[in-house]
Amino acid sequence: MHRGLERDPAGTLPQAADISSTALSLNVMSKSLGLPGLRIGWIACQDSEVRSRLERAKHYTTICNSAPSEVLARIALKARKKILARNDAIVRANLPLFDAFFADFPDLFQWAPPEGSCVCFPRYLGEDGVENFCEALVQEAGVLLLPASTFGSELNPVPADRFRIGIGRRDPQPALDVFARWLKKRG
Repeated sequence: MHRGLERDPAGTLPQAADISSTALSLNVMSKSLGLPGLRIGWIACQDSEVRSRLERAKHYTTICNSAPSEVLARIALKARKKILARNDAIVRANLPLFDAFFADFPDLFQWAPPEGSCVCFPRYLGEDGVENFCEALVQEAGVLLLPASTFGSELNPVPADRFRIGIGRRDPQPALDVFARWLKKRG
């Protein structure tokens, strides 16, 4: 999902479907290419029976993709290297801002920058819990962070003290400033 945003390109892992005949590799336009509104993704798999089952399930659940989204996705895939370079530059420029922000609040957060993504899940150390923290932040300051529970399921348990924050948008400083003022005011 985040291929192309690795801080060290030498650490890029192979696609699972390239190294195992039973593995699936999932990719989307939203993360590293920065085009979430297209809602286009794909699955790679060497197993033709699994691919056939997935295709039937897709046809059962979805009539068709948006034609404009498909056209835009093809254009983006052709310009993939340029788009990835742009998005990687944004993430690299933003990392020092997020490092500095979280360094100002060591009693509230445990922060580790992502090794290859535009999204990360810092740990919230406050006594009120991450759910209450995220709810108060959006209600009182208008800054939306999603607690990890939003992404959990019976199949995918998640830590109860993490939240999701994106670092892939241009000029995050105004939002970080609002966030910091809220934290300082909250005491």
